[in-house]
Amino acid sequence: MGVNLLEKLSEIRAKNAQPSNTDMIKGFKALLNQPNEGERILRNLFKSEGGEEQLDFDALDARRIYHIEDIKTLCIDYRLRFLDSKHFNGTFPSEAIDAIKDFEAKQGKEIKGFKMIAPAGMFKLAEKDKDPILMVPMGNGYYYQLAQWGNDLHFLRKILVYPFRSFETIMKTVFVFAALTALLFPESVMRGPKDTGTIMHIRVIFFFWMVFATSAMTALYGFSRMKNFSSNLWKSRFLD
Repeated sequence: MGVNLLEKLSEIRAKNAQPSNTDMIKGFKALLNQPNEGERILRNLFKSEGGEEQLDFDALDARRIYHIEDIKTLCIDYRLRFLDSKHFNGTFPSEAIDAIKDFEAKQGKEIKGFKMIAPAGMFKLAEKDKDPILMVPMGNGYYYQLAQWGNDLHFLRKILVYPFRSFETIMKTVFVFAALTALLFPESVMRGPKDTGTIMHIRVIFFFWMVFATSAMTALYGFSRMKNFSSNLWKSRFLD
């Protein structure tokens, strides 16, 4: 007589006092309906409005704490945005999720307040990672840095976006550009056959002409392209 393996399996389950089929099915349904830790964290990230968190300061690394003025300076220097994580349209890698899990374990609580530092494009379009920084608001203008990923921010970005920090920086750029052009322009090209003044007089006139011309081009092209200054945009969730 053969052995019914299914019956034997049922007998073994009964001896081990396992739950009935009905209870087991209910357990599986509950498990499937309950999001895992990664899904829970991602849901919090994409819904976070950047609310302040009451943190255990003894479990924090002081080197990761930054004041809002430091963040503002960074965002203006590199033309970045500092917004709630719900506006972020980039991807959160596994290291960011793991960092949040580890932070929640040390704090002994669920974290729902998240802020992001990233280029404006990452809050509007799904682009590749460009060094975003994930932070948790601590209150009183302080933020705790949780994770940072990517290595795509160009090292010349700070220089390239310098003119667009504020109105003062763009005017400084215009004057420096005009002065360098006036000083380095060849004398043979600047002096006409009937010019009798000294070359310095000609360069001064050329300098003011370059200031007006460069200012006009900046207003026409620069403002139409960049829309607004970094000092006004760093916490704005609007395009310009």
